[in-house]
Amino acid sequence: MTTLRTAPAARLARRMPRLRPRLWPGVAIAVAACVVMWSPAPVLAQPAAPQTTTTDVLFIGNSYTYFNNLGDIVAAIAEADPQGPRIVPGFQLRGGATLRSHIETKRADAIEAQAWDVVVLQEQSLLGGSISGGRIVLGNNNQFEIAVRELAARVRATGASPVLYMTWARRDAPEIITGLARAYRDIGAELKIPVAPVGLAFAEAHRRLYTLDLITYDGSHPTAAGSYLAAAVIYATITGRDPRMAPATIYGRPISDEGVPDTRLRVPLVDLPPATARALLQVAWDVVQAEQAAKP
Repeated sequence: MTTLRTAPAARLARRMPRLRPRLWPGVAIAVAACVVMWSPAPVLAQPAAPQTTTTDVLFIGNSYTYFNNLGDIVAAIAEADPQGPRIVPGFQLRGGATLRSHIETKRADAIEAQAWDVVVLQEQSLLGGSISGGRIVLGNNNQFEIAVRELAARVRATGASPVLYMTWARRDAPEIITGLARAYRDIGAELKIPVAPVGLAFAEAHRRLYTLDLITYDGSHPTAAGSYLAAAVIYATITGRDPRMAPATIYGRPISDEGVPDTRLRVPLVDLPPATARALLQVAWDVVQAEQAAKP
């Protein structure tokens, strides 16, 4: 916005004596009008209210979370929403880890190590299953459910809220999203735990944006666009707020495969064309709202 400069009153006064006396009344009116016109207009728009609440979120999972530092992307989406909470992420991650392995190795003790508001639980992408003879096999749902029951009880005992992070289908086996979605929905409904439907958002994004790669060349892990979509779904699930104000470019900390952020560095985690970012955010919001509407 261009700011109009106000002529100093002293400069106007020096000019007045040069004018003939019979013109003084008209000049006085003109000068008064000019001063009013040159005065800066009042600022009507007020800055958005600052974020006054902080939500500490612990992410328990594996490479689906540490790829592209999902936690910092969620935090950046939150930062773009001045009316929502500020999100501070924490991590307990290990490549290939199942929720059961987090319990057995005591890494899940991070739940009680400090006061969290939310704990996001991300199971291994095949629910502890494997690839056998080139065929992708989902794991035993019972083991997944047992681990979620134990971890959810521990999370709630601290006063925090658990959230389930539904993973997505592998590139070469899109049909497994049906089993993944059912497993997360079933245990979520049983324990009344919110489910972040990331896997369903991936499926919908593939349908709408079929030329966009959400999964890397290995057929499993997320690209930056995939992590961006996942973060938007998780943000909307945790807060109930629309993520569509998120920026297309996000900077954050690089993170190790054990979930340790390098606080010395700030690197681009996501850098998408604005139109692509808008389309992914729309998918995230649509899928989260549809899941909420479908609940009994």
